[in-house]
Amino acid sequence: MSIISAVSGPVIGAVIGYGTNYIAVKMLFRPLKPVKIGSCTLPFTPGIFPKRKGQLAKALGNAVGNNLLTTEDMERMFLSEEMKEKALSEINASFFSADDSHTIKNVLSKHVSQENYEGMKVRLEEIVCEKVMAGFSRVDIGTVIAKEGGRAIKEKTKGTMLAMFVNDDLIDSMAQPIGQQVESYVREKGPEMLRPIVREGIENVENEPTRRLMEKAGLEEELIRGITGKAYTEFVHKKIGEMIKGFDIQGIVERKVNDMEVLEIEKLVLSVMKNELDAVVNLGAIIGFVIGLLNLLVK
Repeated sequence: MSIISAVSGPVIGAVIGYGTNYIAVKMLFRPLKPVKIGSCTLPFTPGIFPKRKGQLAKALGNAVGNNLLTTEDMERMFLSEEMKEKALSEINASFFSADDSHTIKNVLSKHVSQENYEGMKVRLEEIVCEKVMAGFSRVDIGTVIAKEGGRAIKEKTKGTMLAMFVNDDLIDSMAQPIGQQVESYVREKGPEMLRPIVREGIENVENEPTRRLMEKAGLEEELIRGITGKAYTEFVHKKIGEMIKGFDIQGIVERKVNDMEVLEIEKLVLSVMKNELDAVVNLGAIIGFVIGLLNLLVK
């Protein structure tokens, strides 16, 4: 047997193994579209990824939505010390900013339109006025005025000659109508009188730096941090599951993969697995070479 004959078998086997695996790897992505001869479509066209992109998108969506990004994973992420500290620092900074321009009005104006903000103020005025008037109605201000007015008259006339003429019946006959009139007036005109006062109070608060508001309320930074920390933890525990469902992560991943071009998917896969795929191709050459050697030994 000549050297050429001896070498040709393993070399041909290596070439065939290399070529076969190279074509198999390329067929993962190529051809991009079906190849037709007349009305017949050639087998294995298009490539695996172009042909199965929809199924791949659905499988990835299921994997990410149901297995990789679970409620427990999200809870651990949001409740990690780093994430929690970052969130609480941002929240506290909004309350205790050293910048005097950091007011409630300026903060809200970054997130809502001017029209919505003014609507919120009007609604707040209405709520405060309604609460104050509800408080007046429970106090029974007419009875209070009649009672306290009668007591004041008695004290003023005590020890004087008028005390001989001012008895309880007279005082009641004078104080009760006055109390009823005052109560009727408050019910009718109270909201109109309260609204400018409430509006002025709201404007004072909205233009006050948040740091000063906290100081006036006696709320220290550590206290606010503790309160917001508990609220943050409770919110994550109770709401993170609903948030994940609302995000529809599975659907988002599926749509994103479907929207990707096949060449983008190829580039993405190769950026991660190029060395492994090259190794598969080279392994084909090695296996072909070994088979060629074994064929020589058998002969």
